[in-house]
Amino acid sequence: MNRKFMFLYLNTGGGHIAAAKVLKQAMEQRYQDVSVDMINGFDKKNKPGKWIFEYGYGLALNYFPGLFPLIYDLGQSRFVQHIVTFFLNIYIPFYLRKMILQNHVTDIVSFHFALTPTLKKALRRVPWPVNTTEIVTDPFNGPHSWFFVRDQHFLVYSQMMKDMAVKDCGISPGRVKVIPFLMNPKFRTPAIPDDINALRIKHGFDINRKIVLLVGGGEGLPGAVEIINQCLFHKAKFAIAVVCGRDKAKQRMLEVLHFTYPKLDLHVFGYVDFMDELVKLCDCAVIKAGPATLMEVLVNRKPVIICKYIHNQELENVRYAVKNNVGWFIQKPKNIYWKIDEILGDSGINERMQESFSRLDIDTDAVKVADLLMENKWPD
Repeated sequence: MNRKFMFLYLNTGGGHIAAAKVLKQAMEQRYQDVSVDMINGFDKKNKPGKWIFEYGYGLALNYFPGLFPLIYDLGQSRFVQHIVTFFLNIYIPFYLRKMILQNHVTDIVSFHFALTPTLKKALRRVPWPVNTTEIVTDPFNGPHSWFFVRDQHFLVYSQMMKDMAVKDCGISPGRVKVIPFLMNPKFRTPAIPDDINALRIKHGFDINRKIVLLVGGGEGLPGAVEIINQCLFHKAKFAIAVVCGRDKAKQRMLEVLHFTYPKLDLHVFGYVDFMDELVKLCDCAVIKAGPATLMEVLVNRKPVIICKYIHNQELENVRYAVKNNVGWFIQKPKNIYWKIDEILGDSGINERMQESFSRLDIDTDAVKVADLLMENKWPD
């Protein structure tokens, strides 16, 4: 049987599906006779799953921030993981089995921990062996739910995450391999000053103004409105680009603000497919500590201010930026404004930070990951 891959993802944030798309492109370019199907793990009938893992994720992140730490801590319990898996097993296994049989799938890669236990149940009724691998998209630390199913293969972004899998979750070391960070190659393409000016003109910015980018992944940046209000109050001299993602309510609110205060150089975007261009044209970025957004900004050597992070899950992402002297962790909107103003007004800060950026070693070669999946060689 020819190799046929299925990549499973969920629309929680943007990092899971982004990583899956990058790897799909790398695999199909590297191996012309291999095809990859991208499958959302929740079909249309699975409304409870969508509400909890997709819509609920965005609501908890942007409007009920105290809820997410509670969910995270409860999710560390294996008993709670069994309960969640029980309810997901009502909806998902039949759907996944149907997709596997229809597409004659030989290899499955899961990009979300919620899908892996139900995938294992679906595979019990598939009449051929299927290679299963889970790619852990949290780079340095994350929920133990990633390692709920122990008898499979894991690909992780760092030795720190591998150590957690082995020491804290009881995974055999031979089942875990460290891989490069999966990032769209567009972010790695260098941009010279003329390219940056062309991008600024393309997206309606003044080429002579400094630009700060506010972005938080697929669900937008929590607290973006408060930061922009500080910029309005202090009559900011720089331009502001804010990406709202799937948060339509916030997008409409900021569009009203843009028309009400035309002197505030505010540019409002929804869910975009040109994030690489916005990262390249900005001078610094304010972000939530999601791994995809953080790495995309850092590989472009842009100073970063982290204003939010998911309790425990993204803590090491914050520490990575701060310890490497390429970013700051600041929560209060007023202090964020003053740090932006300082960064954009002091060329010496950027000169010093470029030295720190030059010491970063972020491997993003997706072809290496494609080769690992094709070889499928693991220690006994």
